[in-house]
Amino acid sequence: MFTGKVKILAADDDRIVRRIVVAKLTGLGYEVVEAEDGREALDILEGSVVPDLLITDSLMPRMGGLELVRSLRKSENSAVASLPIIMLTSRQGERDVIEGLETGLDDYVTKPFSPDELAARVRMALWRARR
Repeated sequence: MFTGKVKILAADDDRIVRRIVVAKLTGLGYEVVEAEDGREALDILEGSVVPDLLITDSLMPRMGGLELVRSLRKSENSAVASLPIIMLTSRQGERDVIEGLETGLDDYVTKPFSPDELAARVRMALWRARR
């Protein structure tokens, strides 16, 4: 599924948001695979090479972003359990941000979002993960 480039999995039930994320990040040389919800993202993570980063929405059908993060952080696969995760969501209340960070997120970006800011946060999350 993934090649030699930096691999990013983008999970969001909004096709337009996924297209924006894919367009920006592939334009910067990243390889991006899309998932429509947390369940599909989990299936991808369990069935293939682990990407270098996950970007996920919070509110999705079948499995939401926080449930996905909790599941990943409990994984017996250390690459999955330590996967850098950025939440990209419309939930922007202080309690939402705190809950996300305490669940195990590496960063939190609210919608509407700047693709350039997201790209900068992706670069920083990848840099931190490689240190």
